[in-house]
Order: sequence, then structure tokens, then C-alpha cells
Amino acid sequence: MRRAFIYPIILVSFLTVTMLSSCSSSGDDEDIYVLRDTVVLNIDTLIKETRNQQKLNLTFVVQLAAFKEMKYADAFRDKVKEKLNVVPDLRKSGDVYHVTVGKFNDAASAQDYLNVVKSKGFTNAFVKSLD
Repeated sequence: MRRAFIYPIILVSFLTVTMLSSCSSSGDDEDIYVLRDTVVLNIDTLIKETRNQQKLNLTFVVQLAAFKEMKYADAFRDKVKEKLNVVPDLRKSGDVYHVTVGKFNDAASAQDYLNVVKSKGFTNAFVKSLD
């Protein structure tokens, strides 16, 4: 009777050893490394901070036209004085003269004035930020 009891124990032991040895990794297998270096940023906060910096640091104007020659820019300035009743600024950037009006600290105010300028006939005008 003892022999009948020993055979199942030997069989279970053999199967257990076989299963454990097949699950172990050998030295030939590739090592897998998991690196965790995730940085979580609150994008909404970053966008709001960027917008606040832009509002504080930018100046906006309404550009009416640009010319390569000063004489054409001056003639155009005279037309602007008549139609808008303001003295436009003449800004030189490289070889180009830009005729602008207004000076605003935020883009919304410049956009409002742009609508007025366009209604007076300057349909190609646009809002521009100054560096």
C-alpha cells in the first residue's frame, strides 16, 4: 500500500519541477527594461501663461499699405489723413515703408479699429503686431 501512495507523489513532484524549470528564463533571453520618466504638464495653465505674456509684451497696429519708395508712401499718407482724419505712421522695415494707424496693447482693440478702417475704404488693411 505504501508503494501505491508514493507513485502519485513522485509524479506530482516531477510535473512541478518540469513546469518550474520551463518557466524560468535562461541567460540567452533578451533583458527587458521599463523606464518610467513621464512628465505631466498642465497644458491649460501653460497656454494661459503664454497668452498673458503675449498680451503684456505686444503692440498692435493696423497696416494700410506698404511701398518700396518713400514718395508713394507719402502720397498715400495724405489720402489716409483725408479719409480717416488721423495722421498715419510711416515705419521702415528693410527697404519697405509701411503705412500704419493706431497703436493698441491688445489684438481685440486693433481688430475693432480695423473694422472702422475697412468701412472707410481701406479693404486691404490688416492687424499687425510690432516687435
